[in-house]
Amino acid sequence: MTVYKTAREEILKDWQANLQDFASEHEFPVEATESLQDALEIIGADDRLYAIFRTWEENYWKDPAMDYQTLWATLEALDGTDGISKYTLELLFIIGISRRTRELYEEQGISMEIFHDSMADMHWKLLECHKMYGIWGTFVIEWFPWWFRLKRFALGRLQFELTTFGSEYEKEGLILHKDSPVINVHIPSCGPLDPEAFKASYAKAAEFYREEFQDQPLVFVCNSWLLFPAHKEILPEHSNIRAFLSDYDVYETNEDNGDLWRIYYGAEEKGFENLPENTGLERAYKKWLVDGHMAGYARGVYLYRPE
Repeated sequence: MTVYKTAREEILKDWQANLQDFASEHEFPVEATESLQDALEIIGADDRLYAIFRTWEENYWKDPAMDYQTLWATLEALDGTDGISKYTLELLFIIGISRRTRELYEEQGISMEIFHDSMADMHWKLLECHKMYGIWGTFVIEWFPWWFRLKRFALGRLQFELTTFGSEYEKEGLILHKDSPVINVHIPSCGPLDPEAFKASYAKAAEFYREEFQDQPLVFVCNSWLLFPAHKEILPEHSNIRAFLSDYDVYETNEDNGDLWRIYYGAEEKGFENLPENTGLERAYKKWLVDGHMAGYARGVYLYRPE
C-alpha cells in the first residue's frame, strides 16, 4: 500500500507541475489556473476519477488515435462528481496528455513554435467556456482529437488540417472532386483578424503542406460564419472580416443564428433588443438582427497563389 501511495503521489505532483507549466506558458488567467489546480487536486484524491484519468492517459501514450468518443462519454457521465464540471474534467485531461503530444512533435520534427501555437487553442476555448458558462474548462471537447492525433496545426493566426473536398466544384479552370486534397481553415477567437497576419498564415500553411500538393493546385476551404456573404451589407468596407471573406469564392450559404454565441456568448438568448453594443461588430450585428435579418454561415474555396 505504501508503494502504491508513493507512486500515486508522484504522479499527482507530475500532473500539478505540468498544469502549472502549461497555464503559465499559455497565460491562463490566475483565477483559471487556481480553479483548475483545485479541481486536479480533487481528482487525485478521488479513487474513481484518478483511475479514469490514469487509465486514459496511458491509452494515449500507447496510441494517440485512441477511442476519444468513449472517453468523452465517460467524462460526461462524471459531470458534477465532487463538484467538478465535465467541462473542467475534459480540459484537465487534454492538458495532461499534451506532454506526450510535445514528444510526438519532436519525434516528427515539427517545430516547438507550431506546438505552442497549436496547444494555445486550449487558452481560447478556456476563455470561451468561461464567457458562456462561468466555468473554467471547455464545452467543445469533440473539437480536440485532431490536435492530439497531429492532424490539425496552428500556423500563425489560423489553424489548418489536410482533408479532402467532399463535394464537386468547378470555376475558372479549378476543378475539385470529393477526393481532391484541400486544406481546411479554422479561425480561433484569439483577437483581431488582421489581414497581414492571416495572409502570413496562408504562406506558412503552403510551405507546411508543400509535399502533399506537389504540382497540384493548393486550395484552402473554409466553413464559417465569417464567410457569410451578408457581411458585405452588415459590416463596413474596411472590416477585417470582409478582408478575410474576399479571398474566398462562396459556393454554399445558409441562414442560421446558431453561431451568434461567437459574438455575444449567450446574450443573444435574452432577445436581440437587449444585445450589448461594446464593439463595432456587436453594434453592426445588433442592427442587422433587430431589423429582422438572420445571421448565417457559408462554405468557400480559396485557390492560393503566392504573392
